[in-house]
Amino acid sequence: MARYIVKLVERADFSSSDEHAIQVAVDKRFKEAFEGTSDAVDVSWGTGDQNDNLVVHFVPDREHSYIKQKWPDANIALEAGGHTYTGARPMSATEVYRRRAGGDFHFGSYAATVFHEAMHNLYPFQTTNFVHLLDGGGEAAGLAAATYSRKTQMTEHNKQLIRQGFSVKNPQYL
Repeated sequence: MARYIVKLVERADFSSSDEHAIQVAVDKRFKEAFEGTSDAVDVSWGTGDQNDNLVVHFVPDREHSYIKQKWPDANIALEAGGHTYTGARPMSATEVYRRRAGGDFHFGSYAATVFHEAMHNLYPFQTTNFVHLLDGGGEAAGLAAATYSRKTQMTEHNKQLIRQGFSVKNPQYL
């Protein structure tokens, strides 16, 4: 039985109740992915550690990108709810934005974004389209699709991809 660690790093000035709600929502997504297996994911807030399997930095918005502080040339889409940079392979760097177009997200939207970005993060040698065009893209791709929401259903292929991705550890940007 493997236990994987997902660390959420607070850089966006959330309240402790917001942090708790986000952690519960993210944990629910990963529990769904590992349901029926002997493996598990522990989700918590804190500082990233080299032993963590996935580190996700929550930042206020694209303009305050933690990724761009280290890699100024990272290309982050204007409409992005989060971004994963894999240009320093095998290291992956993931961030999620508190605000997009001026407003905060629903806690479930943060969880969907963490899960989506995890699919990019855990496969640093793959292209963006490896995730976005899973099973042909669009609705069939579930949470891997380029456009998703908190209501998007996780597909069996999403679950398989996450479980396989966690099984191979790659360094995280702390």
